[in-house]
Amino acid sequence: MILDDINMISIVQVGCGGTGGYLVPKVARLLMTLASFKKEVRVIYTINDFDFVEEKNLYRQNFIQGDLGKNKADVCALRYGSHFEVNIISCSEKKENSDQLKNLFSLRANDGMCWSPKVLCILIGAVDNNKARKVMHDLFHNWNGFGYGHSLVYIDGGNGKFTGQVVTGYRTPKEIILPPVGDVFPEALIEDEQEQPQNCALNALQNPQNIGANDMAATLIFSIVNVLLTDNEINSHIINFDGKTQEISTRGNKEIAEGGELNAIDSGLCLR
Repeated sequence: MILDDINMISIVQVGCGGTGGYLVPKVARLLMTLASFKKEVRVIYTINDFDFVEEKNLYRQNFIQGDLGKNKADVCALRYGSHFEVNIISCSEKKENSDQLKNLFSLRANDGMCWSPKVLCILIGAVDNNKARKVMHDLFHNWNGFGYGHSLVYIDGGNGKFTGQVVTGYRTPKEIILPPVGDVFPEALIEDEQEQPQNCALNALQNPQNIGANDMAATLIFSIVNVLLTDNEINSHIINFDGKTQEISTRGNKEIAEGGELNAIDSGLCLR
């Protein structure tokens, strides 16, 4: 699926922990490259996480001892923004509803007086709970493009110890073209209040492969963002992966390439 050429992109990433922490340096490097070789495209990159780095995070997430006690988004923005010489905006506030989340795109709403060029908005979900995912789902379904016709791409990555999936949703203010993760997997929106919090440190030590699952999810999300920013193209809808067997399967690629309707058909793509 080829998108219209656009010269401004606003990226909002929610979650800088297990998956998001590995994703930030990848995106930052891409933005550095685009600044040198695709100067006509302006990209705004905002990362959001209200959580702070704890000792247990060091086993599985992309942090070091010196980060302890600091906000995850602030750490990632400062470290990789400085390293790659790109501007990364960090937000440490918890976003409880879709309106609060929408404001992170830092775009003005149509007041009927001023003209604004179209912006491609990209929402990246790298969270470990369905409550946060539901806020992103609500934003996607209530999207109005700020009154200027801005389209929204919503990329969500989720994984367990070994396996996971990445789902790309896409819509204009008028219609949903690719359904988001909450429509493809409705269980992703169910909040389990009785679910016990996981001991990430113990889980990482007993199952070190799940560190690879986080990094694999980040790599797949980055691949989608890379193609989107460099070629204005969405070439996958649903990606399922296994970090233990290195198996990857996709659904929707053929239908997207042919411009037809999406069907939940496994393409048979397998990498080992």
